[in-house]
Amino acid sequence: MHFQGDYLTYQGGKTDFLGFDDGTRAIPATSNIPQFSQVVGDPDGVKGLRYQEILSSFNPTMAATPKQSFMDFTLGFTYGDQIPKEKLTLGYNLSFSYRNETDFIKNAEFGRYGLNADPDIYEMEVREFSKGDLGRNKVLLSGMAGFALKTKRSKYSINLLRLQDGESSAGIFDYKSKDQGSEFYGFQHVLAYSQRALTNILVQGKHAFRSNSWELEWKVAPTYSTIKDPDIRFTRYEDRDGTYNIGTEVGFPERTWRDLSELNLGGVVHAVKKFTFMGDDSKLKFGGAYTYKERDYIIRNFALNIRNIPLTGNPDELFYEENLWPRNGVVSSGTTYEAPFIPVNPNQYNASVNSAAAYAAIEIRFFAKLKANAGLRLEKYVQRYTGQDQLGYNVLNNDVVLDNMDLFPSLNLTYSLTEAQNLRFSYSMTIARPSLKELSYAEIYDPITSRTFIGGLFRDANDIDGIVYWDGNLISTHIHNFDLRWELFSDNGQMLSIGGFYKKFIDPIEMVQFATQVGSFQPRNVGDGEVLGGEFEFRLSLAKLAAQLSNFSLQGNFTYVESRVRLSNTEYGSRVENARTGQTISEYRDMAGQAPYIVNAGLSYDGGHEGFWKNFEAGLFYNVQGSTLVYVGIADRPDIYSKPFNSLNFNANKKFGKGDRMQLGFKVKNILNQVDESVFKSYEADEQYFTRLSPGVKFKVSFSYSL
Repeated sequence: MHFQGDYLTYQGGKTDFLGFDDGTRAIPATSNIPQFSQVVGDPDGVKGLRYQEILSSFNPTMAATPKQSFMDFTLGFTYGDQIPKEKLTLGYNLSFSYRNETDFIKNAEFGRYGLNADPDIYEMEVREFSKGDLGRNKVLLSGMAGFALKTKRSKYSINLLRLQDGESSAGIFDYKSKDQGSEFYGFQHVLAYSQRALTNILVQGKHAFRSNSWELEWKVAPTYSTIKDPDIRFTRYEDRDGTYNIGTEVGFPERTWRDLSELNLGGVVHAVKKFTFMGDDSKLKFGGAYTYKERDYIIRNFALNIRNIPLTGNPDELFYEENLWPRNGVVSSGTTYEAPFIPVNPNQYNASVNSAAAYAAIEIRFFAKLKANAGLRLEKYVQRYTGQDQLGYNVLNNDVVLDNMDLFPSLNLTYSLTEAQNLRFSYSMTIARPSLKELSYAEIYDPITSRTFIGGLFRDANDIDGIVYWDGNLISTHIHNFDLRWELFSDNGQMLSIGGFYKKFIDPIEMVQFATQVGSFQPRNVGDGEVLGGEFEFRLSLAKLAAQLSNFSLQGNFTYVESRVRLSNTEYGSRVENARTGQTISEYRDMAGQAPYIVNAGLSYDGGHEGFWKNFEAGLFYNVQGSTLVYVGIADRPDIYSKPFNSLNFNANKKFGKGDRMQLGFKVKNILNQVDESVFKSYEADEQYFTRLSPGVKFKVSFSYSL
């Protein structure tokens, strides 16, 4: 993928190499934005001139263009030390890294398929399909500074972290659409940029009191993060044997700006009381935590209308100066815009979370061989939302959308069968809450895949027929977790473990296809779910097989899972109504996101500290997971499953030179050149691609030097 002359990109800003835009992609206006209907009758009036000013302020680049790609590279350094004083020790650690990565994915495929209205037709029909090339360049900068002070009984530290990354994408795709009997063929250009920044400060302290029976630990961590997607540009042409058209059937070109800012403030305090119980050391732990989170999010998009312009198929032509409205002084000709976020923006919201928790736990030992950890956490969680839906029927003003008060018990028992064997049992109750994005009215369109995320507050209903697929009431998922495990430990870090687990999900949240809006997906609570599985894990030295293999070790784990979700009445009725002839609909289906099996395995070599292979390490690692339900089908939308991706990777590194200060590394990723695929599945039908991406084989050489 490197040094490819047909790599796709576009002209960005001068600071793209630093992971942020320099203003090249700035939005032309956020206020005082006239609509076309207000200016078409008076182009030379105050509003008409303002309209033309905004049009001329758009960055004119709309087309992805080929350019030779560069290779991935990473630079970094770390410096730290400890300074002992008479009664205390000072420490510091500074680090910086820069990573620049380029991907060029050829023949990327994105599809949308549905079931035919005739139940005797088994094969799925294409609704939308795109295939083309996608170039991506990602830059990541990270910097950290840490300082610590340690006395005899206390330790204080402060860590400052800054992350900045920017990703530029450009793609050209052939496009096909076939809905409600009409067909459309064409191509589309997509240009996108996303920049993310995170700043975090962690201040913490740990104290041991003179009696040594009490310990106190506290942490405070404010975090400010932003995500900006400036000027996402999307243009689709209809191609009729070399005659190009842009219109209603094609979908209007769009330019979109998305901005997110979020403030997090978290604090915890832990206290530990050490005591003796039945002659053994025990601990009583208690503490509390508080988190405040607030997010502001807004999407501004301009829909472009191309009026009576002779088109050549080059998207840059839309913003040629001579093609801007009014073209040649004619009010019915030229590129115009509509700003649907004016005067009220339904894709703007503010959301906040207040979460307070307190817990108590005890760690004690019974009869020398049985160790118990038991705890109870009380948590109050309140989530608020300000925003509205697209039509303004539902308007929330700092309204509570989630209010939970929960008790979470936990119990861990460890029984020592021998000095090298343990039998463990655990139970815990946990919770999975909808995120701020999930519990919103946001509609987030991805122009590369032509897919839309829809917030969980939206109803999905066909009110004419009285069918409600989703009521917009998204709630938390409560989970009961049980685990039983046997462990055997040996010398040199060898171990063997066999275990089983069971999980009960109440109101699990899964991504479901949106029935009344094509190409859309929404988080919803579905029927209760269950997971039952077993796991086998090992880490073994090969020395027992042969002395020559003493430097080799083998490790791995295998997990097998049976999962199921009981269909809700709505989902069951929908599947029955759209069943194929001869198909039997069960009251259960697979749980979304749960793989039926997971395999991880690795062969490692450690050359030790003597001989020719000293300070040489290498490993070959493999992992795969079974076909997994990703998006749940509804109505005439089939289920979407990921396919197994057999990942085989190799890495090696060697230290050398005076004091072993130099290190050379080599890595190969995706040796088998596997393709990342997800597919639509339906009864007695061939699988059809939802997504198909070929990441290729990646090689990496690294060098480090320690001063």
